Amino acid sequence: MSGWHLTPAQAHDYAARRSDEITAMSVEAHLMHCAPCRTLMPADEQWLADGWASLRDVVDRPRRGPVETLLSLAGLRAETAKLLAATPRLYQAWLGSTVVVLAAALVAAHVMPRGSLMFVFLAPVVPLVGVALAYGRGVDPAHTLASVTPMAGQRLLFLRTCSVLVPALLLCTGAALLLPYTTSAWDAVFWLLPSLALVAGSLLLGRWIHLSAASGIVGALWLAVLGLVSLSGQTVPVGVFAPAAQLWWGVLLSALLGLLLLRARTA
Repeated sequence: MSGWHLTPAQAHDYAARRSDEITAMSVEAHLMHCAPCRTLMPADEQWLADGWASLRDVVDRPRRGPVETLLSLAGLRAETAKLLAATPRLYQAWLGSTVVVLAAALVAAHVMPRGSLMFVFLAPVVPLVGVALAYGRGVDPAHTLASVTPMAGQRLLFLRTCSVLVPALLLCTGAALLLPYTTSAWDAVFWLLPSLALVAGSLLLGRWIHLSAASGIVGALWLAVLGLVSLSGQTVPVGVFAPAAQLWWGVLLSALLGLLLLRARTA
């Protein structure tokens, strides 16, 4: 089409969709390479206005998802709710997996002679796995972007950890209440202090190595200790969860939290 240009009438007919198919194809091919002819095309002002309005609605006023809405209704600030709602997909998958694992542990506790061991082994580790998948490079696709925000670092880690602990503790407590030997509130929370101590230990170890690796090491040590205790002949590793041992778990948790606060202030 070298040397050929649209006339105002041809441009008007094309814009009004009155051109035949061959002419329309020629006009479209020519407009791709001819800026002067593109200026002959009448602009649809209403279409442009609607397009910009839709764009501003998406960019300037993004719609909140259900999780962000619930967090805002719970009293969290808008920026905190948005940050917590933007959790990694691995963490979201962990919530579903947790329900399946706890359901399997309950079935095993009711139908197998030593089925309660499955819950005893897994309940303290459930929050630990969630922490490993809720923060850090390699598990969060948006970690690079989040790391340069004002809420990055310790604050973001704390928020993500809390967002894991709350649903994990609720799910584990609900499952513990359905265990066959649960007769009191103590029977439903015997695992709580050990679980919190494991999470605190992984967060402290995560100051030197990747958080996922730290959680894996702490979880593996926990399972190894319980495995050795179970092999000693006890039906349930009572010694690790006995009331006397809870005092030591509390002391350990307090010490780990103190070290975490100290490291956070000196970082």
